[in-house]
Amino acid sequence: MKTKSLLLMIIAFFVSMNVMTGQNKKESTKQNVVFSVAMDCHSCQQKIEKNIAFEKGVKSMNVSLEKQTVEITYDTRKTDVEKLKLAFEKIGYPATLKEQKSAK
Repeated sequence: MKTKSLLLMIIAFFVSMNVMTGQNKKESTKQNVVFSVAMDCHSCQQKIEKNIAFEKGVKSMNVSLEKQTVEITYDTRKTDVEKLKLAFEKIGYPATLKEQKSAK
């Protein structure tokens, strides 16, 4: 009986370690990037929000008309900075990289 309990505890330990390791791998694929984008009006902001949000790999974004910046959290397995810059250009807004860092 003790052997069975010990075996179940060992299995539970290894399963929980695999789950925790898997979560860390998912988190490490996220990156934050901030672009400077010339936006003139609220319509520009809406156009960016509507189009860039649906780009492959984009997890979240914050568009600031006042600062003329777009902060994007994205999945590095699905996109990269160059593809995101091309997405801005595709809708008529050249973007320059302002800041890049790992997501928390």
